[in-house]
Amino acid sequence: MPAFLSPLFLIGAVAAAIPVILHFLKRQPESRVKFAPVRLLKQGPVEHARQRRLRDLLLLALRVAVLLLLAVAFARPFVASAPALSSTATIVALDTSLSLSTPGRFERAKRLAKEAIGRVPARERIGVVTFADEAHVAAAVSGDRTLALSAIDAVRPDFGSTRYRAALGTAANLLEGRGGTVVVVTDLQENGWDAGGRVRLPESVRIEVVDVGEPPANVAITAVHVERDRLVATVKNLGPESRDVRISLVVRRGSERISGGEAIASIGANRSAEVPLRRPVGETAIVSVSDPGGIDGDNVRYVVLDESPRLSVLVVTASGDLLREAFYLQQALSAGGGERTAYGVEGVGAAQLATWDSTRLQKYAVVVLTSTRGLEARGRTVIRAYTNGGGGLLIAAAPEVDGEVVSDAIGGSNSIVIVNPGETGEKPGSRALAPVDGRHPVFRAFGADGASLALVNFRRIAALRGADCQTLARFTTGESALLDCGRGEGRALVLASDLNNRWNDFPLRATFVPFVHEAIGYLSGSRPSQSEYIVGEQPAGVSRTPGVTKVALSPNGPAKWVAVNVDPRESDPARMSAAEFQSATARLKNTTETEAGTMIAVSGEARQREERQHLWQYVLALVIVALAAESLVASRTV
Repeated sequence: MPAFLSPLFLIGAVAAAIPVILHFLKRQPESRVKFAPVRLLKQGPVEHARQRRLRDLLLLALRVAVLLLLAVAFARPFVASAPALSSTATIVALDTSLSLSTPGRFERAKRLAKEAIGRVPARERIGVVTFADEAHVAAAVSGDRTLALSAIDAVRPDFGSTRYRAALGTAANLLEGRGGTVVVVTDLQENGWDAGGRVRLPESVRIEVVDVGEPPANVAITAVHVERDRLVATVKNLGPESRDVRISLVVRRGSERISGGEAIASIGANRSAEVPLRRPVGETAIVSVSDPGGIDGDNVRYVVLDESPRLSVLVVTASGDLLREAFYLQQALSAGGGERTAYGVEGVGAAQLATWDSTRLQKYAVVVLTSTRGLEARGRTVIRAYTNGGGGLLIAAAPEVDGEVVSDAIGGSNSIVIVNPGETGEKPGSRALAPVDGRHPVFRAFGADGASLALVNFRRIAALRGADCQTLARFTTGESALLDCGRGEGRALVLASDLNNRWNDFPLRATFVPFVHEAIGYLSGSRPSQSEYIVGEQPAGVSRTPGVTKVALSPNGPAKWVAVNVDPRESDPARMSAAEFQSATARLKNTTETEAGTMIAVSGEARQREERQHLWQYVLALVIVALAAESLVASRTV
């Protein structure tokens, strides 16, 4: 059906009435002349008068047509699809996480997603999003049903864990301010919601949940601990009945794969057991359990057996005296046991860095900056080169840390601003720390909600602002508490308080040691074991597929074996109801913005369609033809 990009120009068609009006105003009535010799009438120019009237009418028609065609050309015509598409859209978000990879379940999920597409009205646009720990746009919003169905057919289950926040955020971005519906096809796994608060969506976006159903009985290996003379596998039976399971061990030694033996364990319903296995000699190991009817991805756990050298951490203080200026931090880093790795700790005065070069700094996994007193330009350059080259930097906004010096040391920009409380006039007060994203590696040791961190009393803080940084935690009074900033190939964590019991009692709490270790582990690009990653958190260049691979974790570091495993929480069968899923979202009243966004989206699509067709060019060609015809006819008028 025809439509116009700028219909107001059609008002110009009124100008077509001008030649019509002039035509009638200039008409003169024929004068009657008495003429006796009738015989002479046969010689009168009757036919010529009739031809002239026809030419006049043709000229009038051509001139009117020119004005009408010009108005149509300026209105930018195009042919809209029939029927016209609605301004609203439906986004089908398909869960591809590990929990849906049991036999037949993912096929059911795809079938439900296709049925959801089939229920969308013909005039409504549709898009497809797939999600696990990350969300991806499988099909952009359009009126093409075939494209959406083909995207569903091409999807495969992922090894990542469920994360609803990523799915809804990506779906909302696809809607671009338009109203619509997000259809979430999922198994409603409870662990899919992290501790970041409720997801905020526009009021015009409706959420529909399609339940794939309860998971089948499943057995999973959730962890493997390497001890001195053995491996200990933690095996969970997540089904309603007791199971006898067989655990197998395969060792990789050079290019050989050697069987390391088997063990049989009887595990009660919804119980777990620790199964010891003799520690073999080799580089890596694969511990697996036979469970053909359950989730295939959690039946295997990959382990690195070779001993990695202990990582070293450099702590920058005013003088380099760790016992006096960073006692608690030194003790926390040196503490080991269980899965926690003890780090080698060295101290250096800020002024001494001016005598160092970037090569000397590369041997440290992480640099902790607790003072900038005496940190001269050369020392800042060394730190900047270290971070941009892939190093990790932990900054404690302590009393001796100057914000401008820090900004110069990590990139020479004002994208990170640290303001000392003395400069802002802030009064000392009491506040606690609350994670924004409980699934971030820094907060892994504290569970999903990080409630244990609420016991820490922060008496004084520095104001943090980071334009290109992610806020990982806030204080209960609303201020930013922890920022995660990418710098070149490396990363920097900025804490809005100190780490030495001056502005807070953090070092006196049980959460201090795990926090320090998780932060250092994250910045150094390693898990606490220095060799294990979870799918979705693996370093660049390492595949998301579970397994073991050899990779250099730093530009100048040696290649080492690392293991990538699935998130054990994805094996948890705990589910929520559709109503509980809905309650985890909050609505924003932005009706005006939504309507404006809808108008912009519709206008943008109309403009794209008009630009593809270029009908105005053909209309202008008709104008030229009409003008040429008008000139030709006018030239023959006597």
